[in-house]
Amino acid sequence: MAREKPKYQVRGGAAAAGAPPLLILLALWGTVGLLFLFWLSARLVAAVAGGSVGSFGAMWVVSLVTWDTGTTWPGTPSGAVVAVFAVLSTVASVGAWLFLRWLRNTLYGESDAIAALNKDNDTVGELARPEAAEKAVRLRRRSLRGMKGKTLPEPEVGLVIGDMKGTGKRSGPRLYASWEDTVLAYMAPRAGKTTAMAIPYVLDAPGPALATSNKGDVWAATSRIRERTTGERIWLFDPQHITHQGQDLWWNPLANVRSVEDAYRLAGHFVLTIDDDSKKDMWGPAARALLSQLMLAAALGGEDLARVGVWLHDTKLPQPVDILFEHGFTAYAEALRETQNIVAETRDGIYTTARTAARCLDDPEIMRWVTQPKDLVAPEFDPRAFVVSRQTLHLLSKSRAASAPLIAALTDAVFLAGEEASEGQGGRLDPPLVAVLDEAANICKIADLPDMYSHLGSRGIVPVTILQSYRQGVRVWTENGMEAMWSAATVKVFGAGLDDHKIVDALSKLIGQHDVSTSSYSYGQNQGNFSVQLRRQEIMQGSDIRQIDKGECLLFATAAKPTLLRMRPWYRTPRAKLVTAAIKEAEERITAGARLRYDTPTRR
Repeated sequence: MAREKPKYQVRGGAAAAGAPPLLILLALWGTVGLLFLFWLSARLVAAVAGGSVGSFGAMWVVSLVTWDTGTTWPGTPSGAVVAVFAVLSTVASVGAWLFLRWLRNTLYGESDAIAALNKDNDTVGELARPEAAEKAVRLRRRSLRGMKGKTLPEPEVGLVIGDMKGTGKRSGPRLYASWEDTVLAYMAPRAGKTTAMAIPYVLDAPGPALATSNKGDVWAATSRIRERTTGERIWLFDPQHITHQGQDLWWNPLANVRSVEDAYRLAGHFVLTIDDDSKKDMWGPAARALLSQLMLAAALGGEDLARVGVWLHDTKLPQPVDILFEHGFTAYAEALRETQNIVAETRDGIYTTARTAARCLDDPEIMRWVTQPKDLVAPEFDPRAFVVSRQTLHLLSKSRAASAPLIAALTDAVFLAGEEASEGQGGRLDPPLVAVLDEAANICKIADLPDMYSHLGSRGIVPVTILQSYRQGVRVWTENGMEAMWSAATVKVFGAGLDDHKIVDALSKLIGQHDVSTSSYSYGQNQGNFSVQLRRQEIMQGSDIRQIDKGECLLFATAAKPTLLRMRPWYRTPRAKLVTAAIKEAEERITAGARLRYDTPTRR
């Protein structure tokens, strides 16, 4: 008869069972051991307090069971014997439990995925104190000059990923992403991406902080606190009035467009938002070229994006061609003129696709945020000044909204400004820029983000891209792009709710295998035989990864073993009351702004 040990579960598994005869034998010897401990306790007390103890044997045991203390230990205080026995039995029980646990793990492997993953995992040492703190001091020599790693406050060490999960309620060391890491996170909605990553990372950013979102929750929880702690400005780019706050900035996407490469890069953010894949594949490259030609002409001619929108609706206007010729961009001018003069069906396909990609240019409400408003005194946002400050920038757009390419363009402009500033600081931005790109696949589609992941971390720019699934990223950046981002990300976090069977199966293989046992018993001729065979099995099956609890995550970091963590949401930190108060205040501001915007009467 063969009996296989149950599969290991994330929440723990039963210990490997022994043969019934072995259990009976252990129970009998355990009882004998306890009786002997009682006898030994009496001997020890008798040696100290006086009295005598009979020899250990069957008659002594009978006297003990009947509690005939005059026979078992005459002249010896019974209370002291019981007390000593309690101490000895406790020590013996703990020792036996530890020995059996060691024996079980030696013969059968760890009893659950937590133990198999996290036990003796010394490869994560660089992610925990004190190594993480010393690394922070080494990377930030300018802003942390004179400070010691052992006294470094937690926000200066790095971005908190979570605490290593132990068995039961125990936790291991706290792990951090360093100031040269690039973070890629996959989490389903309500799995902790906002509470345990976006909000804490913005609050703890030692330098400038950027956050994208399709809701106002990160802005509500962090804006007032960041304003008080940094003493610097909080920028809110909210063309769709998600927070119902007044406009207090504008940004010119054409301000730094001076070359073909600049214009082509800016146009890419627009084309990537086309939802129709067939149209994107057929007309996308030509539409991107057309947009880049018109944007470059507008920038060189001192125009703005609104003028690009006008040019898109007239396929024969000579003005952009003339501007390109005037500034020496002959090839680009010829290409634009050729597009204007090709067969009508082809030309219309290109222009229609370009207009679809840049449909935000037709919306006056959105254009107010990227052209200098005539009826509003508001400062122009300057990415170069932002990256060398401790300011905060919130970029909001509803999913699949027309304003999404502007979110990507502004984020990209900040990254480019950060790279430029890092070169003036010896190659690394200090203090570093933290960029939390929540809903990146919906509202922050930076075309070459996967390529940027290979060098942003080394420049002191820490991107945290949060996706709902791997497939979601593939739809934006293609399979090759996601593979590049996967390879370049030095910290990968996987939270609850992963439903993609391909990714969970791949993670199961990456986590690795361990030994599990198959026990067999045979009975015959009044005796039993017990044997154990070992086989290799994944530490965590795909179904186990799918069932990770909310608030927990799997961590894959460069040169470290996979690790299971408990995340650290803001409401489990000492600043919970502070953040709660900030959210309540922000909600009141949003409500007041909505009533003012829609002229809603106040309810009495």
